[in-house]
Amino acid sequence: MLSPNTVDRLRRSLLIKVISRHTPSRADLSSVIELTASKVAEVLRAHAIVFYVVENGQIAARQVYYSPTLWAGDPAAEERFRKSAEVLMAQRVPRGHGVVGRVIDTGEPIFFNSTESRAPFTAAVGHPTGFDIQSTMTVPLRTTAVLGAIQVLNKEIEAGTQGEFNEADIEFLTEIAEYASNLIHRMIDPKFTPNEEDSARFVARLTELPLVTKAAEIEFDENLLKLTGDAAVRSEGVLPYRRTGPSSVAVLMVNPLDYTRREMFSRQTGLSIDEVKVVSSKLFDELVRAQFKTEGPTSPAPENVNVSEVAELLTSTYTSAVSSEFSASDLEHEDSAPMIQLINRIIEDAYVCGASDIHIEPGQKQVAIRYRIDGRCQDALQLPKEASGALAARVKIMGNMDITESRLPQDGRVEFKRFTKKNFDIDLRVATAPVTHGEKVVIRILDKTKSALPLTALGFSAENLTKYRDCIRQPHGMVLHCGPTGSGKSMTLYSALGELNTRDLNIQTAEDPVEYTLAGLNQMQMNPQIGLTFAKALRTFVRMDPDVILVGEIRDQETAQIATDAALTGHMLLSTLHTNDAPTTITRLCEMGVERFNVSGSMVCICAQRLLRRVCRSCRIPYEVKDREEEIMQRALGWSGQIYRASPNGCPACAGQGYKTRIGIHELMVNSEELTDTINRTVEVAEIKRVAIRNGMKTLHQDSMLKVQLGITSMEEAIGTAPPDLGSIRASLAPISQFA
Repeated sequence: MLSPNTVDRLRRSLLIKVISRHTPSRADLSSVIELTASKVAEVLRAHAIVFYVVENGQIAARQVYYSPTLWAGDPAAEERFRKSAEVLMAQRVPRGHGVVGRVIDTGEPIFFNSTESRAPFTAAVGHPTGFDIQSTMTVPLRTTAVLGAIQVLNKEIEAGTQGEFNEADIEFLTEIAEYASNLIHRMIDPKFTPNEEDSARFVARLTELPLVTKAAEIEFDENLLKLTGDAAVRSEGVLPYRRTGPSSVAVLMVNPLDYTRREMFSRQTGLSIDEVKVVSSKLFDELVRAQFKTEGPTSPAPENVNVSEVAELLTSTYTSAVSSEFSASDLEHEDSAPMIQLINRIIEDAYVCGASDIHIEPGQKQVAIRYRIDGRCQDALQLPKEASGALAARVKIMGNMDITESRLPQDGRVEFKRFTKKNFDIDLRVATAPVTHGEKVVIRILDKTKSALPLTALGFSAENLTKYRDCIRQPHGMVLHCGPTGSGKSMTLYSALGELNTRDLNIQTAEDPVEYTLAGLNQMQMNPQIGLTFAKALRTFVRMDPDVILVGEIRDQETAQIATDAALTGHMLLSTLHTNDAPTTITRLCEMGVERFNVSGSMVCICAQRLLRRVCRSCRIPYEVKDREEEIMQRALGWSGQIYRASPNGCPACAGQGYKTRIGIHELMVNSEELTDTINRTVEVAEIKRVAIRNGMKTLHQDSMLKVQLGITSMEEAIGTAPPDLGSIRASLAPISQFA
């Protein structure tokens, strides 16, 4: 069961999340009222809270909360209060009637706090509450108009108190009512915009964090700002102003409970956030402009990327007989303003959500837009099927592709900043293909502002990391990474180059595309249209005095043969292949036409890898393995004990997913005399795998079980990504206590 502190944190997080939404809907209304009532009940220790709203000229109760202390474990009393709430919710009171009516009409609160002063209250309303009313507060829900009222009844009797509300209570309730009023008004009328300063004050109060209202209240450390730069500040909405330690800072944020942005800021700057103060979005923008001496908008933020507005416009235009702004034919043209706007906002929205790919999938009745986030495709929105052709054509125009050709697959690249005025420095890799109901489009997002992670952050176990570092520091040979698309191969290679990158080495890379730019590397972008292929680049590199060569991918026999020859003639070569595991890579190279003795002679190591989602450390659930799970753990590690599963409902830190970010698992097959002899003989893949395990290789499944053992991921995620190894082979494997 969650502790009160955890429950309170979750409620506050959800409230802040709703506050920060660009267009909260009417569907959110009940949730906001319920959560606000729970928060008020916890703080004020009230017996009952009732939310009233004005609907069709009448006053109706939208939420009734009774404290469990009223029935104290008595089921009959609890049932009586439940029925009391149902009766109250069914009532409709004319405006102007009773205390609530007077508060709504006058816009002024009413406060009764003794048995002598409660007669007007009881005579005017006559609640079916089922308990004697001793004290009550009623405050209006008011913005530009009075929308309703909050009424709080009776305070718990505690040590040193008489169970009556005081002035501090009425002040708190009034402020909560102001906050709730703004939210409710936004849901009823999307055009209503709450005051930014008021919103910041509500956030500060609910998060119990200090509020900054003036620039003069903050003294900035200029050296700190020079160190962090403005890129992370603008992209994540986190403004550091002073150090609290060698690697920790105090920061300003509009939404301090946006844990994703806090973590991304820490990853980009290497600084942990120790203290947070709340500012309004207006003041935040002013401070950023003042400190970095630039005009223009701050970072791409979720509230500025409103893809749903454009999508709703398209849908309404197709489904309504008359559109006041556009016709359906306008929206079926790739150069129309709404189509350009829609594609841009889809890309911006996906980038802000942390998506790696965007899928545009035409169906029989609709076009589905999906984002791949942390390795899983998630539905983003649905569009009318009539927009399918224009969507594909617009993306083709951006990628310099042939818009008249829809029968054949095409590839293209997009430098997105050419098509937007916003601060999005990303490149896109586009692929189209004909499907049953049109053309499917997949857009890979390549963030040019990201840098390669260090090897220690990729999930290598301490044993594998030591072996891998020894391999990449060999003077010559071939290091191959294998796995499906999106398994982290390129990131690992860039991280390896980051460790090798010194002034005494000449490093040449052939890439398609260049995903990360590293200083000191000679990086070449492939261009097959003019004949610049991996094979041609490799032939050129061997004449340019290289020490280390990176080839983005070995795709054909010519590239494989030249890469092997380069590795055999004094060069360290790194590359990737699309195979399932490390032993299969040997067979794949042989099938490409490379002689077995050349493969065994050139190979230093082969690393197969996958990415697993991490269980959220804030809400993961511990449990003891048993039955089938225990058998799997015993076979893989010779161990069983407590592990973790993901929370079904998640928490604010993981956006309700139960998982947050990903980590790599690795199958590192290092060459040896026995393995070389086995490769040279024509044997099955299973035999190569047995020899590799005998020589110390841990399989993908075993490495995934290590992550489960350490509480990094869940059994479900590990089995779904790396199923148990076939057969009864199990390497003797000592438990690993930490990752490098």
